[in-house]
Amino acid sequence: MMKSQNTSTIQNKDGEIIDKQTKITGQVSGAKWTEVLPYFVGTALILSMYYMQEKYNNIFFGVWIIYAVVPILDHIVPHDNYNLPEKEIRNYEKDSRFLIPLYTAWAADFLLYFWGFYLIVQDKYPTSPGLFLALTFGIANAGALNLSIGHELVHRRELVHKILGNLVYSKMLYSHFIIQHIKSHHKKVATFEDPSSARKGESIWDFLFRTVPEGFVETWELEKNRLQQEVAVYKFFGVFGVVYQIVYSIFDIIFFETINYVEHYGLQRKLDSNGNYESIKITHSWNAPQAVTNYFLFKLQRHSDHHAHSYKPYQILESLPESPCLPFGYSATFLMAYVPFVWFKVMDPYVDSINKNEKMSEEVETELKRWCKGLLIVISILVTYITFFVIGFTPNY
Repeated sequence: MMKSQNTSTIQNKDGEIIDKQTKITGQVSGAKWTEVLPYFVGTALILSMYYMQEKYNNIFFGVWIIYAVVPILDHIVPHDNYNLPEKEIRNYEKDSRFLIPLYTAWAADFLLYFWGFYLIVQDKYPTSPGLFLALTFGIANAGALNLSIGHELVHRRELVHKILGNLVYSKMLYSHFIIQHIKSHHKKVATFEDPSSARKGESIWDFLFRTVPEGFVETWELEKNRLQQEVAVYKFFGVFGVVYQIVYSIFDIIFFETINYVEHYGLQRKLDSNGNYESIKITHSWNAPQAVTNYFLFKLQRHSDHHAHSYKPYQILESLPESPCLPFGYSATFLMAYVPFVWFKVMDPYVDSINKNEKMSEEVETELKRWCKGLLIVISILVTYITFFVIGFTPNY
């Protein structure tokens, strides 16, 4: 008896065997929706910031979630070190559903940003310095979440993604990042020639003073467009609109460069006898397995694999056991960077252990994490006090 031919599969234009359902729906069969849905947390947070400001005049509630709640959740939720089976990687890579949370968060951030200009036109934007800074800081924090999305998109091969990713940096007057990041950072990372690689013993404030001007100098021609953007903002929204744009951009530039500061702090590629740097290795980027921040930042914390394979979409980035790991997730480490005394106390021993290829003792590591936890408790109390008692919740009727 002849075997019946399998008609449930077909061959696509790349010569791959796929099932007919994939052809019909346009989706590959690997990922489940439950694996995509957690990445909508960024969208939910940005929309909640808009809601809390409109309903209760407190956009800072979203800031409280970012700086107080997320670090706690990162500490409670099990770490994410899961890597896809090799046979599933191509299916996940081609699954367009993973683009949906990227672009919903992208759109939500842009809406919040332009909503700020709308409030200015309607004379509803607070003019008192404290409330102005609080609202702008909240809107800029939504922009900070979008920075990882912009980074993800500019590394895609398709031009449309690159353009939309570039817009994330254009609205913070920092579009030169694209050229510097791809043409310079990915080649010079973990060397003194890279403005975006922080050196051991360099505070975040020293790093900002060095890297921001160097970035503008490297791409001066592109920055002429930035000045034209400011003129356009002035024509449409007046002086107050320009102030909003500049303050928003300052906040987001600081946020963005702090991420750069954390990602490569102190890690150095060695020079050979001919004065050439060794090849880029997975030991030249800091990683973190904290699951909640990974969902908010689209696995930006798997940074070593990103530098090894810059075109990999976020959903297939791997957690590499040999890569250096931060004592806490990016969200917590981000905060620690703003207190140089604690930063050096905690991070410099980690840097030395990686650069010297030595294992840190458990006793030392426990003591260093204790310092970080203490600082996070202080910051959580401070942000909670500002959110609930200084700004408070005043209903809009």
